[in-house]
Order: sequence, then structure tokens, then C-alpha cells
Amino acid sequence: MGTDLVIRRLHAWHAGRPLPRYSTIHVPIAKPADALVLAFVRMAGESAPWGVAIGQRGAKPDIFTVPEARNRDLVADMMARLAPTLLVHFRYPAYSDAVTGPDDPRPVRQLWLPNDSHLDMLHALNYAYTFTKWGEPARAHLLNALGRLCGWLFREAQRPGQVAVNSAASRLRYAYTFPADDLRQAHLGFLLAWLETDGNRDQRLEAATEAEQDSISITLEPDIEREELAPMVERWDAANRSGDAVVTAAEAARIERVLSRELLHRYRLTQQAIEIISDDARPVNAGVKHLEREARREYWYQFIHPEQRRENENDESVFAVSPETDRDPVAAALRYYVHEASEEHRLTVLMQYDNDLQNEIVAEGKGLRGQISLVRNEGHGHKVIPVWVIQFADRPLHVRPGSKLCVAGLPRRELRIRSIARDKFGMLSTELEVVNLKTHPKGMLDIRHACDPWFVGKTVTLLPADMSTLPRLKARKIWERSTPGAWLTHARSTGGRTELPDEVAEHGERSEGQERA
Repeated sequence: MGTDLVIRRLHAWHAGRPLPRYSTIHVPIAKPADALVLAFVRMAGESAPWGVAIGQRGAKPDIFTVPEARNRDLVADMMARLAPTLLVHFRYPAYSDAVTGPDDPRPVRQLWLPNDSHLDMLHALNYAYTFTKWGEPARAHLLNALGRLCGWLFREAQRPGQVAVNSAASRLRYAYTFPADDLRQAHLGFLLAWLETDGNRDQRLEAATEAEQDSISITLEPDIEREELAPMVERWDAANRSGDAVVTAAEAARIERVLSRELLHRYRLTQQAIEIISDDARPVNAGVKHLEREARREYWYQFIHPEQRRENENDESVFAVSPETDRDPVAAALRYYVHEASEEHRLTVLMQYDNDLQNEIVAEGKGLRGQISLVRNEGHGHKVIPVWVIQFADRPLHVRPGSKLCVAGLPRRELRIRSIARDKFGMLSTELEVVNLKTHPKGMLDIRHACDPWFVGKTVTLLPADMSTLPRLKARKIWERSTPGAWLTHARSTGGRTELPDEVAEHGERSEGQERA
């Protein structure tokens, strides 16, 4: 935990309530038609869902349950009934108007889940259905599409700066500072009680502690499963084996009532979280539009375009990502670089429009804030080489000579650190060369020349420059077989145990998304 976070939590504890973490909201809140809420429950020890609640933001959910979660066919039938809702929402080619490309102007479609454990269920569905051939061919085809969609949703949820897949608990933790430890903040009900309870700190804490007793994870509370559901499931199993349709239907209805109660609890808490963030008085960060643009591109290249090829061309050999592993060290490295670039991009587009985030970056030593003590021009003739000397208080730094920074509010003006020194008064002094936007552009008289002596005595904040193009370039080059070490990373494994299923791309085969990255 960083010093800045500790201080914020102490302020929240002193105030007796959660405090806004930043001066802006860092996630777009989609309109009801573009936001889907999804919640799961499962039987303890099982990976398959026992019940699912799904619905648009602000609407009542559709609830799907099975009486016996260990029955593979029953669960598959339930997921086949659920699949069209998800596929329509994410504009799957066979269920929606065609997406025209990575710059399709329609809003980014969002999925909201109660907490991170529900993201794990997406991975379980990806694992269960992406390559399944069980049952009727039509059902298997539908479940294959659902499995691939869940796989993309699960992978996209891990990408920094993505805005399509949202854990409500994680979004609340990022938007507010709660006076509680990290472990307790994983519980969505706990967070909402802190936010919505009136009264002083003790009253809010008491309400949050009480709310914490009700599970919101994908696994039901042991007491509910053992005392309420287990006897019903046993009676249903016995009646199903004996062919007693009346008892079977009655027990199935009882099981559904209990599961519906638990699903609705998770679903409603998620809806509450969305509305709290949506009703927040803070503006949405202007940099979010850049994150949405990147989300559209990832959505197109990593999911929609391959699916369009599969549907339109009936091409069963289209690359489908394995739910188990990348199957290829080069593909794994590529996604690492994509995630690195996404984190760089997320930070640099958001920090320009959020003063609190800028303060956090400066406190972490990744940026600088100080007074400009000297401005000079080391160029000759028409060549301009602006140099700034900035003094600031001594603190731990994560920047060093050679690091590139940009001016807060003017990200195009980039500077490279030449040196950092400490004077006899305990102040740090750094010399930086302006390497971009050295003069004022034509028609933009409000931007001063970097050598203007007006800057002397002014306080300036310098933030990390956007370096996301570098890992993107590495991601493109990683497929080249002429690079050093390619003989190892691009080599095919041989031997009897290295044969891959027909549905999985062979080593070195590129997907459309890999071509793009």
C-alpha cells in the first residue's frame, strides 16, 4: 500500500465515510440499452453455474436455474437459453446488425458483474463450451459461440484500461476511498453499505459489517446450500430417477425460488453500484473517450472480425483462443506487450484531466512538480534547444536521467531529463531538454514558446509521457522470424504429446487480432 493511499484512508476514517478517490470518474456508464448486468450462483465444488440472472441496467432480470447443477445436459440447456441474450448484446454477427469495423460509431457495449469471482465463471464457461460437441449440433454450435464470447470477455477484463467488462466491487473501490482493509473491500454489499447508510462512522461500519454477512460471490453460503437446498436436490434426484414428474416439478420449483432469491440479491447490488457511480457529481474523465476508442478496436480485432469470418465464410479453421493457455510463447509475449501498452495508454490519457491522479503520480515519484528557476536556449541560428531547470522538494523518485515527461495540460510538450542533483538546502534540481513542441504552433498563440522567459518562477507539473507506442511496436515485431532468439520462440515442439486439437491454432499461426497488434 502506497503512502498516498494510506493518507487517503486515514482521511476517510476521520470523515467517517467513503471519500471520492479522484476528481473525475474513470469509467463510462453506458445507457441502459448498452449495459447488461449478469450474476451467477454455483454449487460448492462445481464449476458450472446453478443459476444465472441477466438483464439490462435498470430492468428486472431474466432468471435461469437448474435443479441439479451436476447434470451436464441440464446446465447446457440452461446456457443455451441464456446465450442469445449475451450474443445479441455484444452484436454477435448472426444475432445483430453487422459491426462495420474497429471504428464502428455505436456505443461500447458493457457487461457488469457483482465482483471478480463472477469473472471467473466467464472463464469456466469458456472452458466448458468453446470446443464442445456434446448434444444436438444446433445446441453445440450455439454453445461454441457462447464459449468464445465468454473467453473474450474474460480476457478483455484483464486488459488495463478496458471499459467493456466491469466488476462492480472493483469499480467502486477505484472510484472511492473506503476506511477499511483491502480484504473486506472485496465484498460489494460491504462497500454499498458504507456508501448508502446515513449516520456517523460507527453506524456506517455496523451496517457494512452486517451486509458483509451475506455472500455475493458465485458460491452460495454453506448454510443455505446444506440446510435449504441439499434436501430439495436429494428429493429431486430420487423423483427424477423414479420418473415421478409431479414431485420432480415441485422440488425444481422450490430450488428455483431459493436460487432466485440469491441471484436477485447479487443482481440488485450490482444495479445499485452502477447507479451510484452514474449519479456521482464528478464529471467523467475526458480521457475516457480514448479508452472507448481502444475498446472498440480490441472488440473488433479480438472477437468480432474472427466471428464474422467464421459465420460468413463458414470457416471452421478460424483461430479460436484456447481457454487453457496461449499455446504459443510468441502469442503469450504479444499479449503481454498489448497489456503493457494498454496500461501506459490508460494512465497517460486519464492523468491529463484529473488533478488528484496527477497528485498521486507525483507522490509516487513518477512525476515532478516544482518551480522553473531557469529557461535557456542552447540552439544556434534557427535551431531551438529549450532547456528548463526545475527545483522541487526532495522525495523518492522513479524517474532518472533519460526519462521522458510531459507538461500537465499540454501532453504534446515533452521533455527529457538530463540530470538530477541535490543542492545544499535539501532541494532537488533537475535539468530537462524540451524535445517536442518547442515553439508555439501556428494559429495557437495561447501556447508559449518553450524558451519564453515567462516560465521562470512558474510552478509546473510534469507527468510520464505516453510511451505506449514502444510496446505496440514490440508486439508487431515479435512475429518476425529474423529477430535474435526467434529460433527458440518460434520453434515447433515435436513428439507424441505435442499434438494439438484441430480447433486450436498451430504454432506460429496468426489470428486477425495478432496481425493487428
